[in-house]
Amino acid sequence: KQCRNCGTFNTPLWRRDPSTHEPLCNACGLYRGQRRASRPQELIQAERDQYDISEGSSSSTADGPECSHCHTRQTSVWRRDKEGNQLCNACGVYQRLRGVPRPLELRRNKPKPRAKHS
Repeated sequence: KQCRNCGTFNTPLWRRDPSTHEPLCNACGLYRGQRRASRPQELIQAERDQYDISEGSSSSTADGPECSHCHTRQTSVWRRDKEGNQLCNACGVYQRLRGVPRPLELRRNKPKPRAKHS
């Protein structure tokens, strides 16, 4: 399979375009579902550039992705800012809600687990 929008062959989950039923990768399918538009080429290119950079350095691939703001490698969810930089969940949510980068003093060594509903 190949994503109709970005052309990728590798994704954790395949989705379908609601109007044409053509295959979409997980990222393009989620973007289309949330915004009712195709994922922009700037975001696709930023993701490819970041992937190429991490492929080149052995330290990033060994430990996984890294937040571009606080440089953590552990998070429950990876997010992207408006420029396409990869952020951990905490930095992404903080920046989206407050419009400013998350203070580094708030960084924890380990992600806070989600509270369970009783």
